[in-house]
Amino acid sequence: MVVQFLQTKCYVPPPRAKSVVRARLSDMLQRGLLAGRKLTLISAPAGYGKTTLAADWARQTGVALAWLALDEQDNEYGRFLTYLHFALQQIDDGAAMQLRTALDAARLPSPEAIAIGLCYDLAQLGLRNGRLLLAFDDYHKIREPLIHDLLNLLLEHLPPTCHLLLLSREDPPLPLPRLRVRGEMTELRAQDLRFTVAEAEQFFHQTMQLALRPDWVAALGERTEGWVASLQLAGLSLQGRDAAHTEVFIQAFGGSHRYVFDYLAEEVLGQQPEEVRAFLCGTAVLDRFNASLCHALTGRADSQAILHQLEQANLFLIPLDDRREWYRYHHLFADYLNTLLSQAEKRQLCQAAAAWHAANQLPLEAVRYAFASADVAFTAAMLEQVLRRDTTWSSFDLGLFSSWFAALPLHVLEGRPELKLNAARIFYLARRFDLAEKQITQAEQALRAATPTPETAQLQALATLYRGSIASVRGDFAQAMAHFALAQERLDPDDHLAHARALFGLGLAYKLAGQTERAVQHYMRAAAEAMSAGVAFLVVHAQCNAAEVQMTQGRLRLAEQTCQQIAHYATEAGYAHLGLPLTLLGGLALERNDLTTAAQCLQEGLAIARQSGLTDDVLVAMRFLSRLHLAQGNATSALGMMQEAHAITQGQEIPRLSLLSAAHLARIQLYGGQQAAAAQWATAYQATHADYVREFEDLTLARIWLTLGELDALPTLLLSLLAQAEASGRGQTCLEAMLLLGLYHHAQKETDKALEWIGRALRLAAPEGYVRLFLDEEPSLRDLLPQVRTIAPDWVDSILAMAHPSVAPRAALLTQLPEPLSEQELNVLALLCAGHSNREIAAKLFISPGTAKWHVHNILQKLGVGSRTQAIIRARELGLTS
Repeated sequence: MVVQFLQTKCYVPPPRAKSVVRARLSDMLQRGLLAGRKLTLISAPAGYGKTTLAADWARQTGVALAWLALDEQDNEYGRFLTYLHFALQQIDDGAAMQLRTALDAARLPSPEAIAIGLCYDLAQLGLRNGRLLLAFDDYHKIREPLIHDLLNLLLEHLPPTCHLLLLSREDPPLPLPRLRVRGEMTELRAQDLRFTVAEAEQFFHQTMQLALRPDWVAALGERTEGWVASLQLAGLSLQGRDAAHTEVFIQAFGGSHRYVFDYLAEEVLGQQPEEVRAFLCGTAVLDRFNASLCHALTGRADSQAILHQLEQANLFLIPLDDRREWYRYHHLFADYLNTLLSQAEKRQLCQAAAAWHAANQLPLEAVRYAFASADVAFTAAMLEQVLRRDTTWSSFDLGLFSSWFAALPLHVLEGRPELKLNAARIFYLARRFDLAEKQITQAEQALRAATPTPETAQLQALATLYRGSIASVRGDFAQAMAHFALAQERLDPDDHLAHARALFGLGLAYKLAGQTERAVQHYMRAAAEAMSAGVAFLVVHAQCNAAEVQMTQGRLRLAEQTCQQIAHYATEAGYAHLGLPLTLLGGLALERNDLTTAAQCLQEGLAIARQSGLTDDVLVAMRFLSRLHLAQGNATSALGMMQEAHAITQGQEIPRLSLLSAAHLARIQLYGGQQAAAAQWATAYQATHADYVREFEDLTLARIWLTLGELDALPTLLLSLLAQAEASGRGQTCLEAMLLLGLYHHAQKETDKALEWIGRALRLAAPEGYVRLFLDEEPSLRDLLPQVRTIAPDWVDSILAMAHPSVAPRAALLTQLPEPLSEQELNVLALLCAGHSNREIAAKLFISPGTAKWHVHNILQKLGVGSRTQAIIRARELGLTS
């Protein structure tokens, strides 16, 4: 049902039987397409036949067509992107991979970032399918500036194989004068769409099956000014009239289009049987409908037959799929029908529509109709019903869910502790702990005053659980553990989502306490419970947090495997919101110094994280990106990124995150040459106290002391850190502490001790593929690494080669390829040419065998060959290997 509902958005209206062939207009549109113009704009008031004309022409072109029918709800940017992606998939199942991860976004991404990926997607579609026509029907309903910005950017950079078609009642806020002057736009206006007398005569004869005298046709054309909606209504009104009554009717009406339409619509309804009039009014509030939905609103078990009858009668019913299951009314006709309803009737019909959508697994539409009913008590009850279902949380949209509670008067939540707890969960995810705790407290008060039942006991357990979640984020380990223990004792064993949330909170608590193995175990158990509940959002985030902890443990290979499992699950589950997995993959690529892959993953991950509204995801991406900017030699961008991240944390109620972001900022300042600012942070930091593990902050302090030559307390700090990290399996901290101890002894001219610590760090780093950590310290390590080369020869050689690349540029050799090879792909190619297997390549480059296989596959595609042998020959031809 959900997929069928989505398909109605992307269905191209079919040619109407016996419709008028408007060759003059089709020719104008075709000339613009063949001339390579970017845009076709058909702009005219309602009822001028824009959709019918455009759909008939688009089908005749024979080009690949993506059609998107818009409505007011599509002003939410994430929803617009969702439907756009779905429309492109109707051409090619594998289409729009760049756009895929922007589905259902809650916060607005950068239009520039989306436009870049979308232009790439459209270019790829063009390569596979020839010319592409991307059509937006009813574009006048779009008011969101960022959507207009996106279309503007698309027009600027549209691939030559793509053509944009906009149908609108008004001119969109796009650079139409510039496009007009450049000859890049075809436009049709109301005067172009008006039926000529000849077309009107053909319309009445062929479409309406009426034989009218030429003077009658001319009179109707003059009175309606060729407005096809009025012509159609006039034809319906004239059916069954004799000549005398026809002439009287034609002379009877005049005036503006609005009055003409109202008059004719009244005439048409007056000729319909009472049951048809009741059916039309009873379904007028619906944006789209099928027989089942119509039955729910009208009580008519024969709704499918009535819909068929209305379609056969050309009564402004537009099919939305090939199976003739879903329909909508012509917008103008629906507007007219709605004027015939009282407020009470509209409220009753909207409530029935909300109930049907809720029963048919369309929760977002259910809530929309509930709000449209303007009955706040009913809306609150519908929200409670919808949010009670675990699957509603699966493709979690924080912006949309938050907007529901922002639009609902708070007094309506009184007496609804379950809804208050759902509001608290949403506020918690939005990091509005003040509002979350207020709702929890009020819910607990209501539950204590209520008669005890199994249901109230479960809600009390949820309230305790949510308090534990807040305590975890704040780093209050003792409070978190106490709340979770109490909640888990009381929760129903079959409430998988609640248990998943508890286990997730426990994972975070153990992570902050430094107990990494327990953290991973609880995150993985949370993912399993979320999978049982069918909540993909929590499955992905729990596994991502497990992968993040695995990186903390220094287990990069295992973290990569976890990320690959996430991608596989998301693909199978149809879950596309992969901002955090992309970010972690970018972080792993950064550790291995694959900067091209890191940049691609991190930029895309950040864009999606911004859309999601989940600030923790945003902060993770920004921290990795700032480090990437430093690796690329752009200290200004790195500093700007971390300053933005720090500003975000300052606006939250989480002191530990503020302290952590300040440490990240200080480290960027240190490496960017702002040593005074870093030293100022170090002084302030030493006066702080906390009960949770603060390894990153302490390692940053050690780096600052080392850089400033303040060495007295350095070994004590590092040895203490190392002992704690070794005891709890935090391998990355061990690695960094050993590295810094080596640099400390090097600064003290104690070479033997320095080499001992650097050697220990190498033994940890090489098997997991750590590179960037050593490159960041390379100037200080330049004399030390060659002396410990025997510990990991290949790895040390690769570090030194990356630190001092050959001056001979490879870029000129790559210009012969349609798509260049990345640095990592060149490394894989060199090993492939040396005869190494995928497993051997993986071992030498410190990547997984699956990643090595993926790189080899990409190399074969880019070189345009089908085998490893052919790849070796092609590489030698290009001079890419000896």
